[in-house]
Amino acid sequence: MNSVLEAGTHPLHGRSEEVSTLCHAIRSAHQAGSLRVSLEGGPGTGKSRLLAEAAALAESAGATVLRGLHEDPVTYDGTVVVLLDDIHCSDETDVKALSRVRLKAAGLPIVWCTSRRWGRPNSPLDIALGSLAEPHRAFRLRPLDERAAQRMAHDILGAEPEGELARAVSSVSGHPQALRILLEGFMDEGRVEIGTRARLTGAGLPEKFTALVRRYLQDCSPSCTHLLLVASVLGTHLIFGELTDVLGLKPSQLLPDLQEAVFSGLLSRDRDDVRFSNTLFRQVILDSMPASAQAAIRRQADEYRARQFGASLEGAGRDTGPDRPAPPAGGRAIRPEPYASTAGLVPRGFPGEPEAADREIRRDPADGAGAAPPIPGWDHLTEKQVLIARLTVQGLTNKEIAGRLYLSPHTVNYHLRKIFQALSIRSRTDLVRLTHSAARERAGAGGTGWPGETRVPF
Repeated sequence: MNSVLEAGTHPLHGRSEEVSTLCHAIRSAHQAGSLRVSLEGGPGTGKSRLLAEAAALAESAGATVLRGLHEDPVTYDGTVVVLLDDIHCSDETDVKALSRVRLKAAGLPIVWCTSRRWGRPNSPLDIALGSLAEPHRAFRLRPLDERAAQRMAHDILGAEPEGELARAVSSVSGHPQALRILLEGFMDEGRVEIGTRARLTGAGLPEKFTALVRRYLQDCSPSCTHLLLVASVLGTHLIFGELTDVLGLKPSQLLPDLQEAVFSGLLSRDRDDVRFSNTLFRQVILDSMPASAQAAIRRQADEYRARQFGASLEGAGRDTGPDRPAPPAGGRAIRPEPYASTAGLVPRGFPGEPEAADREIRRDPADGAGAAPPIPGWDHLTEKQVLIARLTVQGLTNKEIAGRLYLSPHTVNYHLRKIFQALSIRSRTDLVRLTHSAARERAGAGGTGWPGETRVPF
């Protein structure tokens, strides 16, 4: 286990519920009795920082503080607060030390504050603590919300970030350690100008941040690393069928590595949507690959996408209107690949890719997508209408689309009519032909057929 560090000088943002629970547990233990508070999260989510906060709270309350099980204070007085970091790394010696602490603190209230990396197997200490009779409060640490992230950035920089620097803060998607390392890296390299506000003065990601992401990647198994490298080329959102096709694996073979990647914090999952946790993680991983390898993976993925898209086009043999599917040959509608993101159900040659809509993020000329011709009227569609259009091209019925997007079939039909009106078309058949034609033009414009791939401008 790691030793718990002293609390940092910057205030803790975005963890009010956890801090409130720790504070109440420590201050009321003499009346309420012993309690266990456990914190679980991915790397860099602030577990150790919260334990340091618990230590500061305990010391201010006059409690006896143990930063680990192997500390041996001369006396145990009043409430005893035991701080145990990374308990998934413990062994049998820690279990014996746990028994000694309980024996020496017999009759005194103990507040056990523990942290562990989520997704790791239970250690002997996990099992021993789980057998205790004390009440237990468990917290899964999530990313910081945008407000907390901006306040954290203000504390680190000493001023409110603006422009590209503010967008860099948002691009980290609330990952506490990544945000701190990113900003410290910018400052260490002399690329932050601070006045009434803080602004970025140079381009590129700092080496300190790149090294952090590479460490995360090195902690993954070789097969998980392989998956992440390939996925970084394919896009921000993972499409299950596409990934298995490129990797040459069966879907069941992909699951363990996919789960490991989520546990590592490099990917995140929200129901069926699996994606890179933030655009900067993906960019660092992508940049670690030779351009020739990226091009080869893209060509392989293009072949898969062409097959999928061609099947949809074949099925668009007759005008079925907005409320009926355009079934492919054989009479069956094309279904999205299992576990595919609704933000990426069709080839990424499809216009309106989420990355392309990121505000004030430019395309990298190396992607060959700068000259990609848009579909007239596509930029007038709402985000919901873009999703409905994608699912429609995949061959889903209004009822199936409604079930996936939690809408009524009537609402889906309404949005389809708006889509047809915006794109100046009359049917699902027209929609399939239009998007297929645009995808081919995009491929011809850049040689790769990969519009919408973006890089952040810092």
